[in-house]
Amino acid sequence: MSSLQKSVPSKKNTKGPRIVLHLPRDAQGLYTRGVAIWNAVKADKTHFPTTYPPAAEVDADLQALGDALHAAEGGSPSAKAALSVASDKVRQTLELVGKVVESVVRAGPVEDAPAIISNVLMYESKVGRRSPKPELEAREGATSGVVQLIALAVPSAAMYYWEYSLDQETWTAGAQTVQARSTLTGLRPGQVYYFRFRTFQREGLMTDSSSTVSFMVR
Repeated sequence: MSSLQKSVPSKKNTKGPRIVLHLPRDAQGLYTRGVAIWNAVKADKTHFPTTYPPAAEVDADLQALGDALHAAEGGSPSAKAALSVASDKVRQTLELVGKVVESVVRAGPVEDAPAIISNVLMYESKVGRRSPKPELEAREGATSGVVQLIALAVPSAAMYYWEYSLDQETWTAGAQTVQARSTLTGLRPGQVYYFRFRTFQREGLMTDSSSTVSFMVR
């Protein structure tokens, strides 16, 4: 008689950081940085007891690039062509080393990632990341003397109260809006103003003032 097995949901893998090397374009810079990266990786036996490509292959590729740099000092076309080939090979090799570092970092605790990446002179890619939106932002209005204020929406806010100041001591009440944005008019062009807002909550409470932003009116 067959028995039914209860399925257990698999643990979802969290994608870790993506590694970039920022390798120089010129051959000499590539060689210098490549040697530094490789020496740093070899020194970290705890995280990288073995590497791919094998250490002997990486050493040989870097040595070939160093020799090609020396040979290319004469400026012959064949030496320059050999230098280009050696540079491409080292670049490919270092990218493979970077993939190994990436896999090791992703397999370990996320809090250890920044130190490991920094120690081997590599970087965490920032591609696809968005900077957090500011609590309050001031922008130019459509005409002179007009400023647009845009805030992060506050949960349960029933009303936004906007204020502005010339010295951050005396504040003038601006508009009241139900949305997290406002347009202030009649401001003096060329003058630096300070802006902030508060919200009245549906529960009947008034929040503290937001952070202050400064803006020169056009």
